[in-house]
Amino acid sequence: MSTKQLLAEIERGINALQKAHALCLKAEAVAPKAKATVVRTAPAKATAVKTVKVTKSPVKKAAKGGVSDESRAKMAAAQQKRWAKVRREKKKAAKAALVVPAAA
Repeated sequence: MSTKQLLAEIERGINALQKAHALCLKAEAVAPKAKATVVRTAPAKATAVKTVKVTKSPVKKAAKGGVSDESRAKMAAAQQKRWAKVRREKKKAAKAALVVPAAA
């Protein structure tokens, strides 16, 4: 394959990607407003197609950091376990400080 052919192939690929990008941007602009659904009016005629607008319910955004609820619960449980360990050690140290060895 010559250099000119290679460059021409790359240009075609770039043009195809730009067209796809433009279509995606159009779809994003239309998607939040309403979703178009195809409904056939007559099963015998494939050309008779009617579009119906369907309102879309708001999508719940992912929590900051993108962590699922299940993972968040696991992390919270692990943190509580760590803090419980720290509190136990503090309590143990406080008890040890209170106990004074008996003078002989």
